[in-house]
Amino acid sequence: MKDVISILDLNKEEMEKLFSIASLEDGLFKQYTHALDGKILASLFFQPSTRTQFSLQSAFVRLGGSFIGSNNINETRSGAPYYENIEELGKIISNYCDIIVFRTINAWQTDLLKQGATVPIISAGSGNVEHPTQALTDLFTIKKCIGNLSGNKIFIIGTPRQRTINSFINAMAQWNNNEFYILCQQGIYVDNSIIDKSINNMIHYFDSWESFYASDVSKDISIIYIDKIFSETQRKEDFVIDKNLFTKFFHQSAKILHPLPKTHELCNFVDELPGAVYYKQAKYGLYVRAALYLYMLSPDFI
Repeated sequence: MKDVISILDLNKEEMEKLFSIASLEDGLFKQYTHALDGKILASLFFQPSTRTQFSLQSAFVRLGGSFIGSNNINETRSGAPYYENIEELGKIISNYCDIIVFRTINAWQTDLLKQGATVPIISAGSGNVEHPTQALTDLFTIKKCIGNLSGNKIFIIGTPRQRTINSFINAMAQWNNNEFYILCQQGIYVDNSIIDKSINNMIHYFDSWESFYASDVSKDISIIYIDKIFSETQRKEDFVIDKNLFTKFFHQSAKILHPLPKTHELCNFVDELPGAVYYKQAKYGLYVRAALYLYMLSPDFI
């Protein structure tokens, strides 16, 4: 089975198959409880993680497998003071496992690990480039909560130059007639090297709430995707949802997603809104990642 480093490593049909399996939810673990018997996951999280790490580990164990791993590159010889080449690390770790999940703040490490590994790799977040299993989780959440992955007007709040947004846009663009409206600081846009230029035709940028509201598209928004405001954005408070304005301009049925963790960009009042589904989203990540393991390691089961 191929690696899943980018969401584009999976086509639309493959994603639909994963969603079909994930839709079993807790029943998935009853039906496939022994699917990964005897399989070992190498869980390498060289950048801190809560939801991604624990859901990937939990899903593997619930399917009958077990895992080894490290949460710190300095627990391996690839850290100080030896600095073993990451490609070599991939080659060695492959002797001890059936699949690797790898998270790193340095995207070049993912490329090196891939060169050395002889077992499949799943990216659990690669620098600011991509986060494919988060995108799968996002789309599955939309499918469960809205029912349709096509024809959505999607409002994104955050710093666009980050992996969650890159993978989310690339994934949603595989379905028809989705439009993206991004509220962000002027000049901080999605990188053309990550998002295909044809997709950029579907992206509209706004550098203030005023300019967004003036576009008169807010009432047509069906999905609001919020993520962290990074330090490169000045006046971060300008990109926080205002309770009164939200109630006035957005349809209350709009679904609000966030890959979490919550920081200042997601005010507590949002938790009480009927469209807030980010806690469901975190739970759905368990089912989607379990489905991905089944698809990659036990295709005969499905």
